[in-house]
Amino acid sequence: MTINDEMNKILSSIVSLQKSLANSRRKSDICITNQPPALSMRLKFYSLLAMIALNAVAAFGQQPDLEWCGTKGITPWFDYYRQNREAIAAERGGGDTAWLYVPVTMQITGTDAGTGHIQLEQAILSLCQMNEDFASTRIRFYLQPGDPVRYLNNSNWHTHQWDGGADLIESNRIDNRLNAFIVADPAGNCGYAWMDAIVLGKNCSGPTNRTWAHEAGHHLSLPHPFVGWEGFSWDYSQPAPFEIDNHEVENADSSNSYQAGDYFRDTRADYLNFRWSCNANAESITLQHDPNDVPFRSDATLIMGYSSDDCGAIFTKEQVVAMRSNLHDEHAAYLQVSDAGAEVDDDAVVELTAPIDSQTVQYNDFTLHWNPVPNASFYTVDIYLLKNLAPRLYTQTVYHTTSLNVTKGIPNNRTLYWRVHAYNEWDLCQPIGTQELGIFKTKNFSATNDLESAVLAELSPNPVAAGLPAKLLLTSDENMEAALTITDAAGRQCQRQTVKLSFGENLLEIPTDGLQAGLYILSLQNEKGTILKRLAVTQ
Repeated sequence: MTINDEMNKILSSIVSLQKSLANSRRKSDICITNQPPALSMRLKFYSLLAMIALNAVAAFGQQPDLEWCGTKGITPWFDYYRQNREAIAAERGGGDTAWLYVPVTMQITGTDAGTGHIQLEQAILSLCQMNEDFASTRIRFYLQPGDPVRYLNNSNWHTHQWDGGADLIESNRIDNRLNAFIVADPAGNCGYAWMDAIVLGKNCSGPTNRTWAHEAGHHLSLPHPFVGWEGFSWDYSQPAPFEIDNHEVENADSSNSYQAGDYFRDTRADYLNFRWSCNANAESITLQHDPNDVPFRSDATLIMGYSSDDCGAIFTKEQVVAMRSNLHDEHAAYLQVSDAGAEVDDDAVVELTAPIDSQTVQYNDFTLHWNPVPNASFYTVDIYLLKNLAPRLYTQTVYHTTSLNVTKGIPNNRTLYWRVHAYNEWDLCQPIGTQELGIFKTKNFSATNDLESAVLAELSPNPVAAGLPAKLLLTSDENMEAALTITDAAGRQCQRQTVKLSFGENLLEIPTDGLQAGLYILSLQNEKGTILKRLAVTQ
């Protein structure tokens, strides 16, 4: 018995049990209400069957040569749905147009050594792209507040085959939300939907990539339009068989669409189980022939097909109804809120506090600071070599903090530019707009500091009472100029002046009238180096 024969035998047994239960319960369960509890209970049972079937699919060898998507076949839930879609629509009632909100936790894997993670910015942009692709469905994904992202360092999960994928999901899946696992290699695919989660390759993620929307469609019950053809090779110049993998093949005229293919009338016949490009009419270049030898081309706009990302763009009306029904039934626990959360103002500008005015920092250990933006929880920080924002040398996304310590990736002895972009768990597609640009210079202060050799600095009194001046005695071996800067513990610049030092003793008064009680750093700096002194101001 072949793998496919064994798989079909298992699915056939499940579907037979499903039909028996559906027939025995139909009269008592069906009721015309907006909230059908009996149907929801019944579909929870089918969700369990779906789990069994999908585990069986992996156990009996989802084909590793499916390089874009590792999902195949249909789930028992969808099989129940396609046989009872009219009854389900009657239970749901008309006018099902309210927005449905799906919470997501992104679980980002890395190696055992903690390397190889996808950039958080790229993952968030992927979710933003998925929301754009789902906009017509009135389904919106948001990051779970307080638990939006988790990091998992395990090389066997980061690059895995099907057993590693099962272990990844079973060990980390969180109830009542969509779990999106982002890995380096998801069993040789760009992604797959399995065991009530989606698993996505980091190299198939980002803006303009529709892998996330495709796998989310699977998660919400949708099959491929070429369902049954997964893993098969075919000479498309020949008429298709009437059945493929014990699955009826859809005709070009859609005359058997509710019994064949993906069981949707508004998705045209499609037999192409490989990535393909589209022509100017948004159709496949490959000409296929249905079982009656009628030639046709596949619809390239379908997100659930295998057309390239620049072709696929839509879910059809029937697909949307199926996904929304799945959300109301099998995944009703996702629907925890009925309204979107607070958004960040589209015109919000992040105010930078330090370093901003060409302040010099230690090139491999410095901290950027900015003021909070109302409703924002995520901040993406970018550092650029040039003022025109190119090239980008460094980027990092942080959560619920308004500072970032940078310890690597920054060149020494350069003038650099930085900015911050704010958004939150609900408002992931926030436009960057015009943001404040900070300027700083980098230096290696740990190298030989000639200024310390040329100037002796003594600060007194220290501590000093607020309102009284501190005195900085500078004994210099030569005439020179230097910048004297005072910054607070948060890195904000409080005072700055240029001082001229003469050979011998130079006494400078440091006013404290505008300083609150706390610790401050006095920095004397020029081309020779930097001298740092701590100053404590008391009440």
